[in-house]
Amino acid sequence: MIVNKILAMIGVLVSVVNFAYALDRKVYRISKGALHVAVHVLLFSCTEFFKYEVTNILLLEKFQDILLLYLPVAVFSFTLDFSGTEKSKNKMLFLYTIPTLYLILALTNEYHKLFWSGEVKTVFYGPEKIRPHGSFIPWTYFIFAVILLSLAAKYIFESKKLDEKTKKRTILIFIFGMSGTVAVYLANFNYTLLSFILSHTVMFLNLLTINYAWRRILLSARFKAYEYSKDGYIVVDSVNGRVLDMNESASQHLGLGREATIGRVEAKIRNLIKKNGEIIFENNKFLSISTTEYEKDGTVLVILKDVTSEIASKRHIEKTQAFFKTLFENIPDGAVILDKDGIVKECNNQFLTMFGYSKEEVLAKPIDELILPKDLETESDKLRNLVLEQKFLRVETTRRRKDGTLVDVRITVSVIETDEEVLIYAIYTDITAEREAMNIARNVLQRDPLTGLYSRHYFIRKLSSTIEFSSIDDYNAVIAIDIRDFSLFNSTRGHSFGDELLREIAKRLKQVLREGDTIGRPYADEFWILLEKVGKDYKQAKATVANIVGKLEAELRKFYNVNSEILEIKFSTGIHIFSSMDNAEDVLRKLNLALSRAKSSRDGTVYYSALIDNELQELATKERALKEAVFNGELKIFLQPICNSYSEIVGAEALLRWLKKDGSIVPPLDFIKFLEENGMIISVGEEVLRQVCEFMASNDDSIAFVDVNVSPVQLRHPNMAERFIEIISAYEIKPKKIVIEFTENILIDMNQTVKSNVEKLLNFGCQLCIDDFGTGYSSLSYLTVLPLKKIKVDRSFVSRIPEDSRSIKILEAVYNIARSFNLDAIPEGVENEKQLEILTMIGYKLFQG
Repeated sequence: MIVNKILAMIGVLVSVVNFAYALDRKVYRISKGALHVAVHVLLFSCTEFFKYEVTNILLLEKFQDILLLYLPVAVFSFTLDFSGTEKSKNKMLFLYTIPTLYLILALTNEYHKLFWSGEVKTVFYGPEKIRPHGSFIPWTYFIFAVILLSLAAKYIFESKKLDEKTKKRTILIFIFGMSGTVAVYLANFNYTLLSFILSHTVMFLNLLTINYAWRRILLSARFKAYEYSKDGYIVVDSVNGRVLDMNESASQHLGLGREATIGRVEAKIRNLIKKNGEIIFENNKFLSISTTEYEKDGTVLVILKDVTSEIASKRHIEKTQAFFKTLFENIPDGAVILDKDGIVKECNNQFLTMFGYSKEEVLAKPIDELILPKDLETESDKLRNLVLEQKFLRVETTRRRKDGTLVDVRITVSVIETDEEVLIYAIYTDITAEREAMNIARNVLQRDPLTGLYSRHYFIRKLSSTIEFSSIDDYNAVIAIDIRDFSLFNSTRGHSFGDELLREIAKRLKQVLREGDTIGRPYADEFWILLEKVGKDYKQAKATVANIVGKLEAELRKFYNVNSEILEIKFSTGIHIFSSMDNAEDVLRKLNLALSRAKSSRDGTVYYSALIDNELQELATKERALKEAVFNGELKIFLQPICNSYSEIVGAEALLRWLKKDGSIVPPLDFIKFLEENGMIISVGEEVLRQVCEFMASNDDSIAFVDVNVSPVQLRHPNMAERFIEIISAYEIKPKKIVIEFTENILIDMNQTVKSNVEKLLNFGCQLCIDDFGTGYSSLSYLTVLPLKKIKVDRSFVSRIPEDSRSIKILEAVYNIARSFNLDAIPEGVENEKQLEILTMIGYKLFQG
């Protein structure tokens, strides 16, 4: 039993290897039947092994019997594929029908007992185990299997696809498998031995199949390499000179027909055999000839290789060398070729002229001994090692002529690598004149010609360099000083006066500051100062900067004597203290913020702090949110009614509100200023008018007029009146229903554009109204200048009645003025009946609130 179990285990292992091998080597590409066989045998072997581990083996052995039904047909299918025999679908369908019929008998055996007649004890798997006992039916299938496998062997033997060696090996494997199977059945159906035999038979078949496939692929590859090679191959009989074979490339190289040449003696080919190792020109090609004689076969192999491109490349190289030599000799700069140790191999005449040597003095000499200054003795080796590593180098340095004088040169070096050696190609350009011009240009670019201070460009470079090379605990500072009202001096006293003042201020700055401090004049009336390493922490740095700023202010605030005129000049000073963690762009941005704040401060000196940045960010955030609100249509109008003394609504004022997405409402005082500053008030004003017109078009008879507030910024816009007229006309609203309302302060900006816009709106038919009467410009002259229809009394007067008698007196006076000019006076902010009663008694007819 132990021997049987070992055989079963071996069967499982070999079956697993067979299955993995079939998948890995893709045997199924040759025949899917091979994979079916491997699966059947794997399942059979595994089932056989499990039979030793369980008590009841009846079902397992019946499962094995069913597996064996389809195995002969799978082997037959594989044999047809392997032998190259045409496989008929009808034939295979018929063959698979036979085991299927037996399968049906096996599955219905319980009713007829034709497949298994009963059960019998077995000694193979233990004394207490029983196995199914077959009737005569399985023996009939065994005979069918033997006939089918014999037929498969016949197909193998008759195959024209397989070579004799493969046929013999296949027949031997079949004999091994079939004889082993017969022995198993004769040995009382020893399925363990059958598992062992089947697994090894399948293994041998897989190995044989793969071996055959590889040999076939190898032969195919050799044929393709021969047939489709770009090189020409000709096989010639060494005895009679007949051409035995030639590939297509040889036919094309020689211009000979392949079919017409094979089997004949061709004189051209016989001559080729005599030209072994030569290059010939044939059929517009250069062909390299090589021959190999095989005495054993009595043949000669002639190989023709097209070397036309190599010949052309060689000629191109020769031409390139000629071009290079001409260029080398005629280049305007000095050129020299060195070996890797710095020995001169070749040089041109310009090199000799530049350094004053003859060619004999230079060739085969170390270049360092010829042109290297004594104070730069170590430089040459470093540069040479660097160029050998990087393959290219450009450097500006100094070299020595034969007479000892020095010359500034730019050396451009590259490495030329050949099969034999490594060469260094160096070009020496005399840059003496170039450096003189650069020094002049640099001085012009770096310095302000008026004051001699550094330019803005140089200052920024210096600032960047300071940040880059400062240690992490070093603090530096920048100071920006702006001359207040400098443009006024230029306008009233002339530019020469302003230039003299700038020179005097620059002189005082130089006197106060340290020698290492950098002073620049980036703009006409502004100075920048860079103070380096003013402290190891912010507190120490600020104390140092404060001390320097104090000295600067003390000196700058002294009186100035310019062209015999005594002046007192005021300055604005912005300061920013920074570390190496900042960058130049951010430092200057923060400096400009500090200077901007200093211009509006009392003492004129401001240190940058994060609060300045936060305020700016808040303003930017608010402006961005407002732009989105305008884009998303969040600015809406609310109509505040204007009533008569009977509380009947006769008109309204359009009040703009920002209705946010969260439902909160923002009053106009929080955003109108932003709209005016960034110019968006123009488009927003038009949108307000459009919303008013939409309302009036839908409610034509409900109110007589609507007041629309207009900003001074709108009135200063050249096309404001035309746009308002277009919108009103588009909605077909009567112009007299639109009341243009603005504050008294408009008279301050009453320029020609404002007048023109007002006149156009009046001519179109719109009415004018002054808002917040009595609180603005404080002049009654505009009552005669502007053809007003209404004035609105500011709510500050209404809110104080009835307690404040003075406010009542003012309201009476305003009413009398309005009545004198035939104007409607409308008090704003009427909130209660007492206020309404008093205003009615005064004589007011219209009220807003």
